[in-house]
Amino acid sequence: MGLIKLNNEQKLIQNEVRKFAIQEIEPLSTDIEKNGKIPEEIFKKLAELGLLCPIIPAELGGAGLDTTSLCIITEELARACGSLGFVLAVNNGLVGFALINYGKEKNKSYLNRLSNGELGGFDFETGIKEDIKILQNKPFKIAGTKRFILNGEMANFVILNIHTVNGEGLFILENPNEKIKVSKPYVLGMKSAGIADITFDNVEISEESCLVKSISSNQVMGEVNKYFHLCLSAIGLGIAEASLEASIKYSKERKQFNRTICEFPMVREMLAEMKIRIEATRNLVYDAASRFDTSEEYGIACDIALVTSAETAVYCGIKSVQVFGGYGYTKDYPVERYLRDAKSVQSLSESRITLNEKIARVLIY
Repeated sequence: MGLIKLNNEQKLIQNEVRKFAIQEIEPLSTDIEKNGKIPEEIFKKLAELGLLCPIIPAELGGAGLDTTSLCIITEELARACGSLGFVLAVNNGLVGFALINYGKEKNKSYLNRLSNGELGGFDFETGIKEDIKILQNKPFKIAGTKRFILNGEMANFVILNIHTVNGEGLFILENPNEKIKVSKPYVLGMKSAGIADITFDNVEISEESCLVKSISSNQVMGEVNKYFHLCLSAIGLGIAEASLEASIKYSKERKQFNRTICEFPMVREMLAEMKIRIEATRNLVYDAASRFDTSEEYGIACDIALVTSAETAVYCGIKSVQVFGGYGYTKDYPVERYLRDAKSVQSLSESRITLNEKIARVLIY
């Protein structure tokens, strides 16, 4: 891992997850993309290995792993299938993190459900205007549509960010529900990650389902999003590595003018630049994760890791398509998927201008 030293447990996790990804996921990755759905059997196997939501404390039925281990798992799974890495990031970085850190005693049962193999969805703030209406407050009822619920298609329950009369609040809602309709929007990348639109038809939400009240929801969402961004950066790293590995393999096989294309200076330069950016990104991602694990301030480190990871994933995706030439634009090879998935990571991260402003604000003040 370069400058970041993994302990023996983390090295073991890395080896086992990589072996699982190569044997169980890579052979199915093309079909997963084609069908737009990850087989339930994969989630069952991940749950049996304790990898579906590994950050849940041991006393609540989880593996109790640290954030560095979570990033390792996410990176290795994303290398084989970006959508699967994304599902894991949402399940841990948004749902699991929110429940562990802000859930009340009444919410702890959801952590048990996650550790037993269920999936959680999360209402990620996209900035898109939503058509949600509060029909009444006592009991609390809503109608309308929420867009881009992460993991929404396959989630057993979702955490919703609802603008109430008192502000914003986070609420847990069972999914499926007879009064909600889940539909799948067209997305450029992460086609199998279960991103969904959910329409509510006079749905009642009880007080017991409130995870975070409006008075603290903005602060909570800020912390949850920051942790999720760390998970996103691990996905970007995994996708970038997949792009490089595919490019190296293809460049050794493809011949032009009686030479393999890996002998051409232009191709060698692209491969080298991809490797340089990946290794720089790796150190930034695991530095941020290590800072979280040691209870250090990790905000700036996370922002830097995220923007670097997203840009590296997109860069490697573009260069990989170039290495493959005309074949890079077809579905005969996976590199076009890597590029689309990389753009999805970039679109879910904050803009470079916003991140630069956040970093500059901390540096100055």
